[in-house]
Amino acid sequence: MDVISLQTIRMKSIQPYILRSASLLLGAGMCLLLSISGCKVNQSVSGRNVSFLYRDLSPELIVEHKVINFEKRSIVYLRFPTEKMGRSIHEDGSKRLNYNIRYRLFSSYSAPTALDSGNIVRKDVSMIPTTIVDTIPLDSLENRYYLLECTVRDLNSPKAYTMFIDLLRGQRLNEQTVIFSSYDEGMIYHSYVERTDSLMVTYLDPDVALYVKYYDRNFPVASPPFSTISAKPFDFKPDRMITLRNASSGHRVLDVVREGFYQVTDDSTKRTGASLFYFGPHYPEAKTVLDLALPLRYITTNEEFERLSQGDHIKRNVDQHWLNLGGSPERARELIGSFYGRVQYANRYFTSYLEGWKSDRGMCYIVYGPPDIVYRSTASETWLYGEEGRYNALSLTFTKVVNPFTSNDYRLIRSSSLKTSWYRAVEFWRQGRVLKYQ
Repeated sequence: MDVISLQTIRMKSIQPYILRSASLLLGAGMCLLLSISGCKVNQSVSGRNVSFLYRDLSPELIVEHKVINFEKRSIVYLRFPTEKMGRSIHEDGSKRLNYNIRYRLFSSYSAPTALDSGNIVRKDVSMIPTTIVDTIPLDSLENRYYLLECTVRDLNSPKAYTMFIDLLRGQRLNEQTVIFSSYDEGMIYHSYVERTDSLMVTYLDPDVALYVKYYDRNFPVASPPFSTISAKPFDFKPDRMITLRNASSGHRVLDVVREGFYQVTDDSTKRTGASLFYFGPHYPEAKTVLDLALPLRYITTNEEFERLSQGDHIKRNVDQHWLNLGGSPERARELIGSFYGRVQYANRYFTSYLEGWKSDRGMCYIVYGPPDIVYRSTASETWLYGEEGRYNALSLTFTKVVNPFTSNDYRLIRSSSLKTSWYRAVEFWRQGRVLKYQ
């Protein structure tokens, strides 16, 4: 894979190379003038509609991120493909990339003003790689929470990608102080891996002994939004305890050999650590027979699901199910594309200690579709379907759960009042119609 890295990575001492444009100084001057004049603009994230985060199933520009925390600073790594980015023509006739990274750092979602901001401009990047890696260095203190709003914009086209990134500074060892790397593909940006592999594990203190707790768990799909069934308590006793072995390069080695999740910790008695999940080959894409069959649990009866998900002809059963719903091969293909597009989206963005499609947000995204309005806070996320304030608007609230394995665990506040909207949404699918809840 052809990658251009606009920073020098050293596992023990990372020294990023970064350029800030003159517009940053100009922006700082403008802020000073506004402050002197007494005009203050509320910039908080919590009051803004951020539904654009969940609107596009296949954005033309996708940016992955990885945060690494040090004692008094954090470095945010950004990785994105260049295949669909625009090109400018240089005076020598070569094609060039141009983009900028604009960011603002907040103390919380509700903070009225930013602690720091910047605009990094990359002009006339002469190489045309398949992937770019860039960095944002930030001053940050331990035992503090930070929220980074970041937008990567292609200056040769209208394409842009915005994300909100949590900087987790409350624990000495967590997902942002441990680096998982593949020997052939480099640093891993997701909380999951897509295949069995031997991985390099780097912790900022190389002298600390590290252990791995392995859990082999198979969680059920999310229960309907109106269900009152309580989830079973999690059994924190690991199925295996592994001491990470040292490689000749000085790194530790983690062998991911079976499905489940692997939690790296420096104390076998603690529940905290840095977790990595393996949900099987091809994940987050839906390619295997079970990937296609299991999500149908949301829109089938118990009898239908049992009939199509068992036996020796599951793929044929699934195909026939969609053909029955669509009434024709063309319509069935449209339904399949929409349904499993949402499944894959849920896997990419809602993965936690379980597959994204099994989560509460994944369930709601698959069945109801992308929300019209999204409000975020430090502790929750609210989705609205329809016009805000209308009597028939659907509101879903997800609370953030403190989970030792992931920072991406949100639970739906269930209510019997959601029963009508749920059955209506399921019935749309069962009638062979792609639901966009109104």
